[in-house]
Amino acid sequence: MPALPLPLNTICGLACEPSLLPRVRMAIAMIAQEVFAESVDTPGYPARWNLAKTVLSPSEAQAAQMMVGIVASPPMLAAAVTAAAGGATDSVGMAAAITDDEILAAIRLGWNAVAGVRPTAPDESAKAET
Repeated sequence: MPALPLPLNTICGLACEPSLLPRVRMAIAMIAQEVFAESVDTPGYPARWNLAKTVLSPSEAQAAQMMVGIVASPPMLAAAVTAAAGGATDSVGMAAAITDDEILAAIRLGWNAVAGVRPTAPDESAKAET
């Protein structure tokens, strides 16, 4: 397992940062709209669509529940490392330094996992293409 890019208490602080939550809520709603526009042939579409329907207007509790996974995703961890390298020393500074695009990328990456879509094994994807 690779080493963590930041200490767990730093990552936890970011996942619990109140100033980040409204941005995450809006990003979840934006990605839900993207999912509604997907083809029904998209792998995992029923679960992806159902999650989109459920969180189209996410409550604070739903967004907070998803925030730990979002912050722990590679795009958000990379953004946090960049923020720390730029001088952000606390969760407020890190949250402010993370761009909207980085938040959206983290949610897109994690959508299937939150929706419960089973990852496709490499040999299964080859079979599906034939």
